[in-house]
Amino acid sequence: MTTSMKTRMIWAGLFLIGCAPLFVWMVSVNDPMSYVRLDGLPPGQQLYLIAKLAGLFAFCMFWLQCMLALARHAPVMPGFPVSDLRLHRRLGIATALLILAHVACFVVAASLRTGHASWDLLLPNFTHGFYRFYLGLGAIAFWIVCLTVFAGWRVSRGHPRWKRVHLLWPAVFGLAFLHAFAIGTESRYGVMRYVVIFVVVSLAVAGIHRQLRLRRTPSHTSRRLHPGPDTVQ
Repeated sequence: MTTSMKTRMIWAGLFLIGCAPLFVWMVSVNDPMSYVRLDGLPPGQQLYLIAKLAGLFAFCMFWLQCMLALARHAPVMPGFPVSDLRLHRRLGIATALLILAHVACFVVAASLRTGHASWDLLLPNFTHGFYRFYLGLGAIAFWIVCLTVFAGWRVSRGHPRWKRVHLLWPAVFGLAFLHAFAIGTESRYGVMRYVVIFVVVSLAVAGIHRQLRLRRTPSHTSRRLHPGPDTVQ
């Protein structure tokens, strides 16, 4: 099998993973059009559904961005596609917007459901039970995302010292996984459960592979595989 054929097959697999959130969400909702009405539903129910879909898409999009970025420095397998800086930034913007939609829709929906502004959901709270604990992990992940996005913008503006902050993405991904797998409705059951497990395991393998390759790489080529702050474009 040629490398180009492998690349096309990998892209097809990535596309299927990207479509999984929509498929699982459609099965869970059953009939999305039945929610397009103003009465007969609990307050904020439509926004809750949108928040779920945005969260699932954000998780998969974040994984795709990380995998393509890791492959640029240390490909996991022959033919695995890589992303240039332009694609990396576009995926980052799309992921950040999906995360923002997930958080905003959830907070507004909770506010409508309770009848008062639920700004407290944006702050970690580990003293009010299981649900609020993992909701707090999601809040921490959200604020770290905001920080890493800002750091990425600073790096693109010629401030390479911010690259270390931008590399906090493993913490974001780990917190997002715990948040989704503990209290996410769709992410814990059915097909999406196995998609989430595959996403986490594959990213962990890719990260370990990169670190092992960096250790085996001679010093005169390590700069190419793991560019320093002065080589960031």
